[in-house]
Amino acid sequence: MRTLYVHIGTPKTATTSIQMFCVENQKVLNKQSYSYPLLDFVYPHVAHRRNGHFLVGWVYKPGGQEDVEKEQELWENGLAMIHREFEKYDNVILSDENIWHSSNGRKFPFWAKLMQDAKEHDYQVKVIVYIRRQDGLANSWLSQQVKEGWNTNATIKWDSFQRKTRKVVFNYYLLLEKIAEVTGRENIIVRIFDRKKFKGKDHTIFSDFLEAIGVDYTDDFKITEEEANRSLTGNSQEILRIVNTVLPDDDKVRTLVRQAAQDCENYKDPQNNFVMFSEEEFNKFMGRYEKWNEAIAKDYLHQEEPLFDMKRKEGERWTPENRFMYEDIVRFFGGVVIRQQRYIEALQKDINTLKESRLEAAKGLEDANVDEETKKILQSLSEQIINQQKDIQRALENSEKIDAVRDKNQEVKVRSLTVGNELIDLRQDYDALQKETKKDSKAIRQESKERDKELKAMIRELEQTSLWFRLRRKWRHITGKDK
Repeated sequence: MRTLYVHIGTPKTATTSIQMFCVENQKVLNKQSYSYPLLDFVYPHVAHRRNGHFLVGWVYKPGGQEDVEKEQELWENGLAMIHREFEKYDNVILSDENIWHSSNGRKFPFWAKLMQDAKEHDYQVKVIVYIRRQDGLANSWLSQQVKEGWNTNATIKWDSFQRKTRKVVFNYYLLLEKIAEVTGRENIIVRIFDRKKFKGKDHTIFSDFLEAIGVDYTDDFKITEEEANRSLTGNSQEILRIVNTVLPDDDKVRTLVRQAAQDCENYKDPQNNFVMFSEEEFNKFMGRYEKWNEAIAKDYLHQEEPLFDMKRKEGERWTPENRFMYEDIVRFFGGVVIRQQRYIEALQKDINTLKESRLEAAKGLEDANVDEETKKILQSLSEQIINQQKDIQRALENSEKIDAVRDKNQEVKVRSLTVGNELIDLRQDYDALQKETKKDSKAIRQESKERDKELKAMIRELEQTSLWFRLRRKWRHITGKDK
């Protein structure tokens, strides 16, 4: 039966690498009656290789309102593309990790619409989901937020995030079950993102993916990009996180510092191999999802063995005060300076080229035999050019003022994000303090009760002792022995 494979991530499971692999090997896939089609339309800020984005993509009007009509148009175009591909191939592959996120939000009804289309056009839907151990996802996902530099998590501290994660799904089972209610569990293919567990000919993410969709991994397949999106860790992530607090809203600047941070990661000391969770933190964090992971192993993989290898990576727990931080800071800012210098040299080369061209043009005019009328025309053109240059200069000055206002707005935005994250941290600390206070209050009340009990016992003892002495004195008085 014709099959539509929908690869939905999850985040940080080499989705980008899989998409690039499919695009590069389109002809090889076609030979086995598989197609990875590229849409004839592109969403803003969405890579063309993400051919499944039309299933959940948002489109906005210039005023910022959702353009529902345009979204419906793109949805229909995307389905039409699938139908055309099924005329030539038995299998069609779509991929976009945003489908996983969107399945947890307002776009979820698309699953029912897609299943209805499959029923009407006689094809089946298979959902491919890669999942990784939650501690690895936490570190890698936050690293991506910091690298992007513009979102609400770009300045959040690691310790704060790992205590209270936000905006990412770590409980895979609940969302899988939600999707399964529409597609059926039997149509969800769960794969483990773990290099030790990859299947296929050479045990890579590519051979594993091809096995999941039933493709023979022949020698015709080519791999040019092993790891398309390497994560930052420890010091490089922390340095970029702090830089994000002062970063202007400028893509060129953001790209420059991101590349410097990546260089910092790539060339760090080999002994700089800290882990992000202590053993206690690891056990507490993974304990949140233990029963849900067991349910995935049982219900989706039909196995009794654990879903993940639970051996924690050995190593010293990372802290900002570690012994390699100074070295990495120097490496980062050295990389920024070097990249700026290269950019300045390229600009200087362009300026020199323009100057030489201008001088050659001026010399040519001087040597040319022209009449007075032509000279007047040239003089007029020269004045126009000068006026245009003045206009350009004024525009540049205005642009600098606009940039200054924009930078100020970005500064306010970043401060707002930082304050927001600090408020979350304060709330966590307050909650923890409340718990400790309750414990202390309970202990104090218990101690007070015990003291009251002891005092009452002492009083009773004193009362009894006092009574005995009074009776003794009375008896001695009656018997005359106290004389």
